[in-house]
Amino acid sequence: MLKYSLFLGCYIPSMQPFAEIAFRKIAPQLDLELKDIEGATCCPVPEIVRLIDHDTWLVVAARNLALAEELGNDILVMCNGCWETLHEARSELLHDEKLREQINSFLKFSGKSFKGTVKVKHYSQVLAEDVGVERIRENVKVDLSNINVAVHPGCKLYKCEEGNAVKYMVEIVEALGVNIVDYGIMRVCCGYPLMLASVDKAIHERTKWKLDAMKKAGAEMIVVACPACYDQFEKAELALKDEGLEYNLPVIHLSELIALAFGFSPKEIGLDLHGVPFNHIFKELEDVL
Repeated sequence: MLKYSLFLGCYIPSMQPFAEIAFRKIAPQLDLELKDIEGATCCPVPEIVRLIDHDTWLVVAARNLALAEELGNDILVMCNGCWETLHEARSELLHDEKLREQINSFLKFSGKSFKGTVKVKHYSQVLAEDVGVERIRENVKVDLSNINVAVHPGCKLYKCEEGNAVKYMVEIVEALGVNIVDYGIMRVCCGYPLMLASVDKAIHERTKWKLDAMKKAGAEMIVVACPACYDQFEKAELALKDEGLEYNLPVIHLSELIALAFGFSPKEIGLDLHGVPFNHIFKELEDVL
């Protein structure tokens, strides 16, 4: 068994439990043992906390890392933003002894200390590098080749080991047997960070651009690896629907797509809880499940 400390972040437990449910269901089939990090908090969000107070961002991140170090396992992260925070905070602290001492002086009040003994891995890395794409392919039980998907890795995943995680995500989706459509702007951000400045600009000048390209390419749903990207696409679709624009492109986490391919039913993993319904795809799945 491959053992990891599971870091879920904020979005998944509070608003997207289906991503966690799906991953916990597929983990045993891939010989993954997941340990919860008791007491873990928000990573914290790099777009907000790091910009306001860099040291506070580091202290909170270091505490989360210290909790995982106590478990003795590398951290498996299911959120792109959480991966960025924990990976970059760890790197900063490891390469700056003076900074590490300063941050640990704050952590000592909670009885914690950052040592840098565990690695931080995005779950696409774990699935590709440690489990192996071939192992995933061997567990596929359902033919999903009649479903067209648009893959959206998310901008932060391009920072992961020179973009290897993006390649891994595409390879995993391909191994599941679905048909990946080329919509031409996969690397473009979903618009989530821009939401912090202008909701209107984020939706109409960024997310809509991607939705238009995906729809034109023939996609039937969007596969994401990040809960913030999930939230952005779904909110944008619902907002644009109020303006008379219908996309009908349900958003699905990579973990959920894997679970479907492994034979878990849509209801088992919570697809019925999504904001943009899968009704037009459910019937196709019922025919093969």
